[in-house]
Amino acid sequence: MSVNAWAVPSFTRQTGWSCATCHTSYPQLTPMGRMFKLMGYTTTNLQPQQTIEAKVGNVVHLLLPRISQFSVFIQAADTHVAGGQAVFGATPRANGGTVGGNNNLQVPKQISLFYAGEITPRVGDFLHITYSGGNHGKPSNFGFDDSSIVRAQAWKLGRYNTLITGLDVNNTPSATDLWNTSTDWQAPFSSSNYTAAGQVPSTFIAQSQGASFPIIGLGAYAADIVGANRANWFYVEADGYNNSEGTGNAPNGGNFGGGANNPVGVPFGQLAGTAPYFRLAYQHDWSNWNWEVGTYDMWSRVYASQTGYAVDRFYDYDLDSQLQWLNINDNSNVTVRANLIHEDARFAAEDVGGNSSLGHGQLNTFNLNATYWYHDEYGAQGGFQDVTGTANSNFWGGNIYTSANGSPNTSDEWVQASYLPWWNTRLSVRYTIFNKFRGLSGATATTPSASKFNTIELLAWIAY
Repeated sequence: MSVNAWAVPSFTRQTGWSCATCHTSYPQLTPMGRMFKLMGYTTTNLQPQQTIEAKVGNVVHLLLPRISQFSVFIQAADTHVAGGQAVFGATPRANGGTVGGNNNLQVPKQISLFYAGEITPRVGDFLHITYSGGNHGKPSNFGFDDSSIVRAQAWKLGRYNTLITGLDVNNTPSATDLWNTSTDWQAPFSSSNYTAAGQVPSTFIAQSQGASFPIIGLGAYAADIVGANRANWFYVEADGYNNSEGTGNAPNGGNFGGGANNPVGVPFGQLAGTAPYFRLAYQHDWSNWNWEVGTYDMWSRVYASQTGYAVDRFYDYDLDSQLQWLNINDNSNVTVRANLIHEDARFAAEDVGGNSSLGHGQLNTFNLNATYWYHDEYGAQGGFQDVTGTANSNFWGGNIYTSANGSPNTSDEWVQASYLPWWNTRLSVRYTIFNKFRGLSGATATTPSASKFNTIELLAWIAY
């Protein structure tokens, strides 16, 4: 299931604003876009709603939008992996896609339906249902992607002090976040279902996005915006997550949150109690610039199997920062983002065959990337990723190639060029180069070199 969410046309219809008011380019937010999200998607134009009143008295019973709050996204992709899909260890099968040895075309790759916007003057929503094409033997499916319902209110505390508070229900840790450093909103924003990047080990918080792991969260946030020019933003959020339906399956088709393979062959179980999520961030605005620094953290306990009560524990800690420059005169912009997540994982004895030396592992992911847009039409992006962690073949196994000692260590660089003929259409090409892939670098008699995982992706997106 996709972890991506975007600017939706229903917001433009609701506000009457250009997409560029809230976005440097979807899904990157400007300070105005962050304010719109803080207010629970409830900002409207002059007459977006009609009032239905009771026949007796003056009580307002219903608010109905005059414009559609539905939006549709369609994405297509074509993927070329240097070593073909065989480097992932199995012949891929996909419903809804044409699979070849090296080139994998999906039309559509993904279709998303959104219902997003104001429900009442203080309650808004971002509901996201996605059809995703299959990959590597997984079937196509429908499911709720990253979604949220928010009640927000602004409080004027003084001439230069505004406090915005919100209560939220969401199904994705960091779904309500305002910056593109969190796991739900991180560059490169969209990807093919057959890219090698999708096979890189990742933390539990990164894998629990949208419908990939069925959870539901309740929480609250507050943003204190102070200063003569409202230049200083202090943001805090706390949520608690629990199971939203049945027993979930492991993200990425059978892996633990740390990317670890389940040695005893049982699927991922439910969360064992509430998993707390915490976010703290500071943003400073000056002239055409804004800068953010923050942290988000999540502590999760997951049943190791569908039977019994053994529990795996994942503790995720983040440090992130974003720097953004906006030129409103010619609609050009630059955004630079950095993100570091440290995960401490402790596995139940039944997952390590009783070998206590395998019961503790760590995973560290570092991302540095930047985006430049010229006249809101031509875009260039690039980034670097470095993944390091505890070497253990019981944890980092599975169907794809890995090093002899089971190392998760991966590093890669990617570059992307994009063209927007219209604001609701994007065409992109991306090239990813792997220096190391799951501990592999040079080729051996039994394993391919990291370069065999190098990937070219052609991506198309249209929204209405």
